[in-house]
Amino acid sequence: MREGTAEDDKFIVAFRGTTDAYDWSTDFDYSWCNIDGMGRTHRGFMIALGLREFSLLDEDYKCDFPNSQIEQDPEKPIAYYVIRDKLKEIMAENKRAKFIVTGHSLGGALAILFPAILAYHGEVELLDRMEAIYTFGQPRVGNAEFGKFMKKKLREFNIKYYRIVYGYDIVPKLPFDNAWMKFKHFGTSIHFNSFYCGKIVEEEAIKKDEKEVNIMIKILRKPSEIVKSFMVFILKTLNAKWELIRGFIIGITAGPYYKEGWFLIGLRYVGIIFPDFINHNPQDYVNSTMLGSQDLFKYYPH
Repeated sequence: MREGTAEDDKFIVAFRGTTDAYDWSTDFDYSWCNIDGMGRTHRGFMIALGLREFSLLDEDYKCDFPNSQIEQDPEKPIAYYVIRDKLKEIMAENKRAKFIVTGHSLGGALAILFPAILAYHGEVELLDRMEAIYTFGQPRVGNAEFGKFMKKKLREFNIKYYRIVYGYDIVPKLPFDNAWMKFKHFGTSIHFNSFYCGKIVEEEAIKKDEKEVNIMIKILRKPSEIVKSFMVFILKTLNAKWELIRGFIIGITAGPYYKEGWFLIGLRYVGIIFPDFINHNPQDYVNSTMLGSQDLFKYYPH
């Protein structure tokens, strides 16, 4: 996508989210990919981006993402190389052009991994022209070392990174940040509630919230945990019922553009039972960015 004038263009690179069975298998491949100097990343997401050189038997999870293009099927081009080379072509034609990278769900994971590999390959000219990264409902993509690597590179090239989360969306809480899996987000996020009111949330606050959510998925051993899990469930259910009501009236309160169709209304009914999953739907992310305060995007911690 392209916007702006001929003299001051801005291009948008958008990675799509999960759409088929292959994408789902990618999402749930929680194996590590260890690239020297970059930390460990989610191998499934790296394969979706273009990783081809790795061993399933390597105990150190060593992977290699070569700078030069590898042989590829013309009918199944490899995302990283095709996008990188196209951006080089566009940036060479217009010296004032900039670009941003974005994506929802799996697309959000690829949106943050794409500049990571650009940095690994030393693509300084492209990183200098990258203005910002916006991810929506993005899962965790790497360990703490990867987070340090990325924060350093984002500061170095003055790239803004906005990780946007809506409601009780379960996907940003996956893969888990625990002693076994060790996946971690980095930086801050913008969290929108069901009234599309947003706030900047520091990572420590997210972890506190996730401790409550994780109670729902582990064996309950203490009475206090049962009470907490019940309270969280009640809050989520009430929120889902409000979202259903909102679905019927938002076309009036916010304008006809936001009117929800019967399919989405049907999902809202399902959301009363499974609120964590329905909160991942793209429409609420679109509404959050359009109806929420734009001042949130003026804040960026360096």
